[in-house]
Amino acid sequence: MHKAIGNKAVSIDDLRSSGFNIPLFLSLDSNTSFDDVQAVVNDKFKPGSILAIRSSSVLEDGKEKSFAGAFHTELGVTIAGLKEAWHNVRESLPFSSGDGIIIQEFIPGEYSGVTFIDNNIDKASVNALPGLCKPVVDGWDCEQYDYHGGVLVNKRVDKSYSCLQFSNGKLIKKRLASSNKEEVLKGVIEVSKKTADHFGTPQDIEWTYHEGKIFILQSRPISRSIWGRDEKNMLFDSANIGESYSGIVSPLTSSFAKSVYKIIYIDLLAHSGVPKKKINQNADIFDSLVDNVYGRLYYRMDNWYRMMAMLPGYERNSRNLRNMLSLNFEETQQLEKFKPTFFLNLTYIPRVIFKFLLFDKKIKNFRKEVESITEESRGWIFEKMDLEQAQKEIRSLLDGILRKWYLTIENDTVMMTIYGKLTKSITSDDLSRLLDFPSVSTKQINFLCKLSKSLCESKIIKTALEDGDKQSFMNALKIFPEKKKHYEKYLIKFGGRFANELKLETSDINENFSAFSSLVLSYAYKKPGPENSTSLKGNYMEKLFKKFASRREDFRLLRANMFAIMRKLSLRVGDCFVDRGLIRNRDDVFFIDFDCVNGKVPIKDIDFSKISERKREYSFFKTFHPPSHFHVKNGHWSLFQDGKNNAENKGLGASPGQAIGKAVVLEEFKVPKKDSFEILVTRRTDPGWTALMALSKGIIVEHGGILSHASIVARELGIPAVIGITGACEKFKTGDILFVDGEKGFVSKVKE
Repeated sequence: MHKAIGNKAVSIDDLRSSGFNIPLFLSLDSNTSFDDVQAVVNDKFKPGSILAIRSSSVLEDGKEKSFAGAFHTELGVTIAGLKEAWHNVRESLPFSSGDGIIIQEFIPGEYSGVTFIDNNIDKASVNALPGLCKPVVDGWDCEQYDYHGGVLVNKRVDKSYSCLQFSNGKLIKKRLASSNKEEVLKGVIEVSKKTADHFGTPQDIEWTYHEGKIFILQSRPISRSIWGRDEKNMLFDSANIGESYSGIVSPLTSSFAKSVYKIIYIDLLAHSGVPKKKINQNADIFDSLVDNVYGRLYYRMDNWYRMMAMLPGYERNSRNLRNMLSLNFEETQQLEKFKPTFFLNLTYIPRVIFKFLLFDKKIKNFRKEVESITEESRGWIFEKMDLEQAQKEIRSLLDGILRKWYLTIENDTVMMTIYGKLTKSITSDDLSRLLDFPSVSTKQINFLCKLSKSLCESKIIKTALEDGDKQSFMNALKIFPEKKKHYEKYLIKFGGRFANELKLETSDINENFSAFSSLVLSYAYKKPGPENSTSLKGNYMEKLFKKFASRREDFRLLRANMFAIMRKLSLRVGDCFVDRGLIRNRDDVFFIDFDCVNGKVPIKDIDFSKISERKREYSFFKTFHPPSHFHVKNGHWSLFQDGKNNAENKGLGASPGQAIGKAVVLEEFKVPKKDSFEILVTRRTDPGWTALMALSKGIIVEHGGILSHASIVARELGIPAVIGITGACEKFKTGDILFVDGEKGFVSKVKE
């Protein structure tokens, strides 16, 4: 009995010892003399045997790096041709200590393929073809089958494929019709599950089906998963959030919004009695309550429904949320594991009653604290803050007042619940009366009318406003202390309220004096409207609804003012980055993630070189018009598949990530000049293209499967890759600027 040498041999030897169906094989040291090899083969195999000769290096088939296809394999080898095949495989090895070569019984499979399987998420994907496995591995077009929970959830099959068969002692390429092998695949999935269970890790398995039996040819750990974050179905909905974050949203704003939603809703659930352990176990839910898709912010409603299921009253709460926000999706997934404990169900109502009794006092204190911070910030001299001070102030807001912002959501929850009860059966007239309540927006308009009239009474101030001259305006205000006081009071109260107020990249009225002066002049002769009545009309429940609804509008203003402070601090961080020579312009800070701005990520770990690439991407995103809502089902993005945005450029995402850059179109292998390209476009690749792939930022391939060697290598290198783009080499030209999204399987030409 020879000891297994190299990772591949160790794996299949382990499987064979455990009863799996493995072709008869030998494992030999690559330095073995061929005379000794010949002797062992003659002893082990029958005369006339057909063999497969495979590498088994200590480098390949590791958990982090597979070195997929890096070394040679010989198939359909006769005993007479063994010497040449042995030397070909041996010459491809790096001659590391412990490298081996496998001599294996060749199985002339009728149907073969590769399975990626992860029992932890109960998912598997299969690429397969009639005939041998080699074409699948080498990246020929092939069938694809996706399984979830052992059930086929998606398949991609054409009428015929180029295949490889073994006939009359030769490997022959044929065009064969695809056949229904779903029954065979059921057996493949069953064997693959057992294999992954055996090793206790996700596996990349090559197999073949021959004469009614499934043979495992090799099995190795998956070095990079093909599923990424797509473990669950995802529901994207811009309802309501599109009002706050319309159009393109910068990376800084979207990452800040994600952080804010995470903090607030974790605090909300914790203060509602959900155990910390349960919250921590489902941390991924809170990481993606909102998501950025091509520069637009969406609610991830699948995660919202999971989060809401952790609290009692899910059916009522989810229904009220859908109605209030005009959402487009209802949850259809299993929510059993998220449901509240018996203890929380038992204590929830008493907890709510107790909180309700103290709520007015808490809200009053919360409001005072926010207003105090807003007023205090008016005295901050931002331009004198150093980087550490600015980041410290940001973290102080995150760890301080933001940790009380969950109170605004509790207010909304009460309002939403009462609204649901009151509107079960209501006429349009009754609804109008119900929605007639005091609003801070009316107060702002009336304040602005009075401010405009006061300022325009002075000729010198009005002239400064008409000229858009801020310095003259501020000098004129010094002559009129009361008018200055009126102006400053407006800024403290409503300074954060302006168009796109929640976008950190949007200039506020303090910075954009032209917009402010135009607004003041427009209101100069407008009369104030009637003040909202402070007395709320209706029965008890109606008055209660109006009280909480009016507060909701107040909180929106408080939120806008806090965002305005965060914008100023972020810009100060940008100034400090400019002073240190890290970025060119202060506005470049809007193309950096929030954790890089608040100091959570050390400066040495920030890749500032990606700013220019992000700018190019966002310029391209402006040309898109994504749908208001869409469903990612079983990890398959169909976002642009049926739309007018380059639908023909939709393929399969082979390696996640996004890249934008200059293309080089290669119909055959050659090495382009250094730095002459960023996106590689070709018809097909084989493992020999690995070195060229490593020079690319993105890869587009006309043919292949997501489990081929080339796709595996792209994932290991972290390079976005899309396969299956029909006619890519004709559609795109060398020098084109291309955008590649390896998660969604989308490619587009960018106009610059």
